[in-house]
Amino acid sequence: MAPESGMPKITHQQRNVNLFALAGRNAPKLDALQDLPTGMHLIGVGRPSDEVADWTKADWAKVEVIFKCGTGKDAPTNQELQGIWPYLTNLKWIHSVASGVERLLIPEMARDSVIVTNSRGPYSHALAEWAITACSWFAKDLPRLKAQQKDRNWEPYYVEELRGKHIGIVGYGDIGQAVGNLAQAFKMNVIALRRRTQLSQHERDQALTVYGPEQLNKLMAESDYIVNALPLTEATLEVIDARAIASMKHNAVFVNVGRGKTIDETALVQALQNKHIRGAALDVTYTEPLSENSPLWDLDNVLISPHTAARTELSFSKSTKLFGELAQLYVEGKELFNVVDPEEGY
Repeated sequence: MAPESGMPKITHQQRNVNLFALAGRNAPKLDALQDLPTGMHLIGVGRPSDEVADWTKADWAKVEVIFKCGTGKDAPTNQELQGIWPYLTNLKWIHSVASGVERLLIPEMARDSVIVTNSRGPYSHALAEWAITACSWFAKDLPRLKAQQKDRNWEPYYVEELRGKHIGIVGYGDIGQAVGNLAQAFKMNVIALRRRTQLSQHERDQALTVYGPEQLNKLMAESDYIVNALPLTEATLEVIDARAIASMKHNAVFVNVGRGKTIDETALVQALQNKHIRGAALDVTYTEPLSENSPLWDLDNVLISPHTAARTELSFSKSTKLFGELAQLYVEGKELFNVVDPEEGY
């Protein structure tokens, strides 16, 4: 069973906490470890397959907290963590600087009642800004503007307002809600998809429409813009399938700021190639980095971002602050927030 709360099993007398940073030594978010609370000590940085390949069982047994970060070649894999897991006999808490934890979770975490936290929150506004910007990219036909500018062609044309359009948000967690808030500032009509369909008083005041997971195709059919903000779990793998994509309006736009593997990318490519939908804006793809041979590169109705929508100084700063708050709570023996359920995957 998953841990019932974020309360680490420590006492107030246990002040010396050994922290290990699971990441390549060039990972950009290691700055979060420069100002650790009193009692927490960084004893190593690296990946088991590289920088700390010479660590012994005794070395790993000293680790009580793992700070996991890194992207690309600096990002550790689930398999690396699983390989050292038998030696992490004193591990009590793992923190991920990402909000998505699919590259971190392993079955042993729930079994051994290790607390897992993530950085849910700091990146949501940046992702929401990117999503709404992507909607505007198509609404204002910005590629046409740049083409006309290049050709020194002054040719007025009609553009589209976001006001009054329906935006379907698949996955209405912290990121999805941030998208919804910005969309409502643009006077868009928000349709949210989530497991809990009951509305709070605030959501009723917002005139929010909420569908359950079984109504995905209905949301896809009713929306002018669709923003995917789903995490990757066993339940969400390719949940936006060919039938869901086929339900979209011909002038609809698909925006992905969630995870690339939550959509059937082959079906999406076919819909884009056949002009069944107007376009797509993708901050994430099924495989990253996106292969040079991917047909997505050549489609003029696709906007591609190399997973950079949330790479902002402000997001990183807030993520650093969040870990600092969690670390302080931990050394004080207090309950942690942003706790992930390893069995649910978020």
